[in-house]
Amino acid sequence: MIEQQTVEFKREYNEKVNKTMLAFLNTDGGTLYIGMADDGSVFGIDGGIDEWYRKIVNSFRDSITPDPTAFFKAEPEQHEGKWIIKIIVERGIAIPYCFAKYGLVPEGVWIRVGSNTVTASREHIRQMIKNNGLGQFISELSIEQNLTFEFAGKVFAERDIAFGEQHKRTLGLIRMDGRYSNLALILSDQCPYTTKAAIFEGITKEKFKDRKEFTGSLFKQIDEVLAYLHVYNRLRGTFEGVYRIDHPDYPDITLREAYVNALIHRDYYIDGSVLVSMFDDRLEFMSLGGIMPGVTYDLMLTGVSVPRNDKLASIFYRLKIIEAYGTGIPRIFSAYADTPSKPTIPVVDGGFLIRLPNRNYNLQQIKENVTSREKQILETFLLAGFSKEDAAKVLGISVSGAYKLLIRMSEKGLLQTRKKGRQWMYFVIK
Repeated sequence: MIEQQTVEFKREYNEKVNKTMLAFLNTDGGTLYIGMADDGSVFGIDGGIDEWYRKIVNSFRDSITPDPTAFFKAEPEQHEGKWIIKIIVERGIAIPYCFAKYGLVPEGVWIRVGSNTVTASREHIRQMIKNNGLGQFISELSIEQNLTFEFAGKVFAERDIAFGEQHKRTLGLIRMDGRYSNLALILSDQCPYTTKAAIFEGITKEKFKDRKEFTGSLFKQIDEVLAYLHVYNRLRGTFEGVYRIDHPDYPDITLREAYVNALIHRDYYIDGSVLVSMFDDRLEFMSLGGIMPGVTYDLMLTGVSVPRNDKLASIFYRLKIIEAYGTGIPRIFSAYADTPSKPTIPVVDGGFLIRLPNRNYNLQQIKENVTSREKQILETFLLAGFSKEDAAKVLGISVSGAYKLLIRMSEKGLLQTRKKGRQWMYFVIK
C-alpha cells in the first residue's frame, strides 16, 4: 500500500491530520492511517489508543463546518503488533466544508490534488459551490458567512412578519446544512452587489449632473434608489379651470416596478452593478443577464414571468414590494396608456434594459435635430415596422452601418424595437 489521492499516512497525530481529512471530505473521500510512515512502515501510536481516538474524532468534528460526523469514522487496528488509527472519510454532500475559524477562504478550504493536500483557490471554492448548487445562485452557499440583517429585520418588522432563525430557514436564507445561502447574502447588510445611478445633462452620456452608488442590503438599496430618483422626477403643472394638475416626468409606479424588476431578474453570477441612468428625455434601468429562455417580448407584455431568482421574488411578494408575479412589465406599460411615447425594452446582449420615456419631454424637440438619414428613416417607415436590412436598402448603406444608426435612433427615443420570430423589428415612435 502506497500514498495516493485517497490514501495518506501520518507517523503521528498533528494539525496536518485535520487538513487531510478535510481534503478527503471535499474531494473524493479517502483513508488516513495514523501511526504509519510515508513509506508504509508501521510505527504505532504512543500512549492510550482510546484517548488518541477520542482526541482525533472530537478535534475534527469540532473544527469543521458544517458537521462532518456522518461522513467519517475512526477505528483502531493492530499492524505488526502495534496499534494504529484508521480513519475512513467519505466525500461530503455539503461541499465545500471548511475550518470554522477561517470560513470559506483558501486558508479554510482544503482539497486533494494527487497525493498532496493543498488549499483551494477562491475560484475553485466558487466552482465547488456552483457545482454543488446545480447552478441555482440564490440557493447556493454564500462564501461570506458573517452576515447581519439589521436593515432586513426592520423591513420585516414594519410588515409585522416574523424573521427569526426558523423563518430564515423557511424563506431559504439558511440552507439545510445550517449555513447561509446567497439569498441571505444579497439581503444582508454585507451584500456585495451595488446599484449605480447617474443623472445626465441632455440626452447623451457626455455630461453628468449627478451620480451616486448605493450599497448594502437590497432592501436598503430599494429605499435609497427610489428616494434618489424621486428628487429628480420633476413635476410639470397644467391647469384645468382654476385647478393645477401636476404631472411627474415618470409615474411613481414605473420607477418602483422597473427597478425592482432589475433586482429580481439580474444574473448574480456576473459581477457588476445595476445601472440606472436618467436623461432629459428618458430613464433607463439596466440589469445584467438577458431575458430568460422561452420568454418573448409579447409574453412579457401579457404578464408571463420566469424569475431568475424565484425565492427573492417570493420574499418581495410576501413583503408587498411587488404586487404579484409577472405584473411588473404590464403595470409599467399601463401607466403610459394615455401618453404618445411608450416604454421600450431594447435588445441588449447580456443584459436586460427597460427604457421609460419622460412624459413631459417634447418629442418634437428631438425630431427638429435629426440628421438627414434619420429623417429619411422616420418618413419612410412612419406607418410600418422595418428591419435593419430594410433600412440599409433605403439608405443605400451596409447592414452593419444601418444597424449602428438604428441603435443611435433608439437611444434618442426615435425608435422602439420588438422581436418578430427570430428577427428584431424597429418602429417609429409617433
